[in-house]
Amino acid sequence: MASLAFAFFIMCPRMAGMCAVIAKTREVNPYLIALIGGVISVPLIMLMVFLTIKMGVQAAILVAAATDLLAALAIGTLRPKYALEVLIIALFVWAGVTTANKLSPILEKIIATH
Repeated sequence: MASLAFAFFIMCPRMAGMCAVIAKTREVNPYLIALIGGVISVPLIMLMVFLTIKMGVQAAILVAAATDLLAALAIGTLRPKYALEVLIIALFVWAGVTTANKLSPILEKIIATH
C-alpha cells in the first residue's frame, strides 16, 4: 500500500508534459519515453530519497534543479531563460517546503483547539 501511495505521488502533470515536449522535440514515441524513462528514473528517485533523509530537502532540491538542467541539455533545449526558470522554481519549492514545515504544526494546533 505504501508503494501504491508513492506511485500516486510520482504521477504529476509536469512529468507528462515534459514527456510530451521531449517526444515532440525528438520525434519519438511519448509512451516509450515514459516507460524507459520511468525505469531509468528508479535509481534517481532512490538518490533523491537518500539525499532528503541524509542531507535535507535543500540538497535534494539542488540536485533536482541540476537534473532539470541536464535534461534540457540532453535534448538540446538548454537556454539561459530556461536555467533562470529552473532556479526560480527551485527557490519556490524550497520556500514552500520550508514554510509548510514550519506552518503546519501551528495550523494543526489551531485546528485542534476548535
